[in-house]
Amino acid sequence: MRVELVIAIVALVVAVLALAWAFALAQRLRRLMAARGELGRMAAAGDFAGIAQTVQLRLDELDAADVRLRADDEALARLLGRAIRHLGIVRFDALPGDVGENSFAVALLDDSATGFVLTSMYGRGAYRLYAKPIADGLAELVLTEEETRACERALHGTGLRVASEGRRRHGRDG
Repeated sequence: MRVELVIAIVALVVAVLALAWAFALAQRLRRLMAARGELGRMAAAGDFAGIAQTVQLRLDELDAADVRLRADDEALARLLGRAIRHLGIVRFDALPGDVGENSFAVALLDDSATGFVLTSMYGRGAYRLYAKPIADGLAELVLTEEETRACERALHGTGLRVASEGRRRHGRDG
């Protein structure tokens, strides 16, 4: 795909999003103007009890919206904690004498050091791909030095770490 086409598609998406946002703002402005007009008519007619009721109704709506937003915020915070947010990559030569560091280990972990390490090993016509699960900072399989370094890079500054000694897999002996 050509770069110009990608740029055009991205620009189109941004333009559509900007248009939708402008439409939503225009709708909100219309509602605010209508409410202002209604309050103005009530004030001109001396209906201060009606103004107080209208304001109280709006405050009640805002309180309900605040409760919903708080619940949504808490749900998003829980989901965000489980999202892959930490990435570390280490490039290396899989075989002695290889040049170019065509192999790599990439760690993809969440805030509880849960995720996986994906290792791609390439050398002299051989290609291997390995995925090793990690749960709560404990690798299910023994990690290589490169995989351990990828985890360290992913979690740098978080205070978390991944134990690379491995553990027994569920449902297996020995």
